[in-house]
Amino acid sequence: MTDVLRSIYYWLVTGLASLASLLFYPCRVEGRGNVPRTGGFILASNHISNIDPVLLPVVCPRQMRFMAKDSLFSNPVLGALIRCGGGFPIRRGKADRNALNEFLHQLELGYPVLIFPQGTRGGEKIQSGVGFLAVKSGKPVLPVYIEGTDQALPKGKVLPRRHPVRVVFGQPLVFGLQEAPEDVAEKVMAAILVLGQQR
Repeated sequence: MTDVLRSIYYWLVTGLASLASLLFYPCRVEGRGNVPRTGGFILASNHISNIDPVLLPVVCPRQMRFMAKDSLFSNPVLGALIRCGGGFPIRRGKADRNALNEFLHQLELGYPVLIFPQGTRGGEKIQSGVGFLAVKSGKPVLPVYIEGTDQALPKGKVLPRRHPVRVVFGQPLVFGLQEAPEDVAEKVMAAILVLGQQR
């Protein structure tokens, strides 16, 4: 698939996601001006609902990429939609070198790439992956806080219900190449949670 065709598919899929947002989870966005206009960066967000990876491409002004669990790609139609929306597969529960390399590759191509430091919805343990990728790539990390999607689509539910959501983009964070990935991950998650306290 050519870059132009992929871009067209991306905005078509994102347009459908935007319509779903308007109907079911109207979104208030804060700090959109903090999103870098050019260059690759890591978009690091809290994760509270399956809506989150669908919503963030809608509110981010840049065409972005994200990892999705490989089981979602077993359905040909769903897998095609995820790929058109910028997703690529990752094997959960193990170190997936191919997914990590693809993550770094997309950063080098100049795309924002999404990662959830919690790993899973509502995960309490912070994964060091975001720290490793930030140190390895040398790219800035943009913290993002999402609020309300867990009410629009609670865990275990298939269909969303109408509920307003809020997304806050923070200031980009830059880390040194010698910093420990675990420390970087903790700092990123702390920055995300601070955004949630802003009113």
